[in-house]
Amino acid sequence: MMNKYQLKIGAKLKSIAFPAVILMCSAVATPAMAADWSFPWQAGKSATISRGTGSHNDGWNTQSNAVDFAISPGTPVLAPVDSTIVKVCQARGADNHNAILFSSPDGNYTLMHLKAFGLYTGQFFKKGQQIGVVAADTPNDPKCAISTGPHLHINFPSRNLVVDGYQVATMTRGTYTSRNGTVSDDLTHVNFSGVTAPAGVNVRSGTSTSASIVGRLGGTVRVNFDGWKYGDSVADTWTGKPDRRWYRIAGTNNWIASAVVNGNAPGSQP
Repeated sequence: MMNKYQLKIGAKLKSIAFPAVILMCSAVATPAMAADWSFPWQAGKSATISRGTGSHNDGWNTQSNAVDFAISPGTPVLAPVDSTIVKVCQARGADNHNAILFSSPDGNYTLMHLKAFGLYTGQFFKKGQQIGVVAADTPNDPKCAISTGPHLHINFPSRNLVVDGYQVATMTRGTYTSRNGTVSDDLTHVNFSGVTAPAGVNVRSGTSTSASIVGRLGGTVRVNFDGWKYGDSVADTWTGKPDRRWYRIAGTNNWIASAVVNGNAPGSQP
């Protein structure tokens, strides 16, 4: 039998140990996010919520942490965080209209209603890197994507996630400004030349297949370039593999997809 001194010591130990257990439980209940997230459009640009956080069914399945943003077709869509494609589909009867499931340090998330080319499972995107552009068409493919008007659908991995300072759970309405990188920030300045594909190539105003065609060059023409950066993926004329590099014609701000040029920018990878 314990004496009164042992009972007092036991009581003190319990009063010290028990709060410690509570503190440990509290720490486990609110895990920290592992990555720095931004909205998937260019820094300084704003977009208004057309459908707030909740359960949306835009194709694949009902997603409970989804937010829709009204964004004009052709607007560049950037990776909101370092991401790898887990699954991608293109809606039937649409113009390269994609729904994409990504993995991230904080779990899987979805971007839907993007026009993009050459996407594939395992493809990695650095935060701020362009994935595609907002699609203009409105497919009705329950197995991939359903849209009644141009917008960007994002299903986040958690409602506790913080994006550019805003918690997903609070995104019920309003206009949000992105702090993500800009498409033009990643230009690498380097002088080189290449030869156009035999069938000839389109010259565009930007690094997107949706950018305006400002000219056309014939086949097997040597062209001088003064820089390159990543943009929309295009299937390489010779290998058939996706290539996201775009080359800037020297002395201009006009672009040709690497996929239709025989020649590699020094130090670049598709």
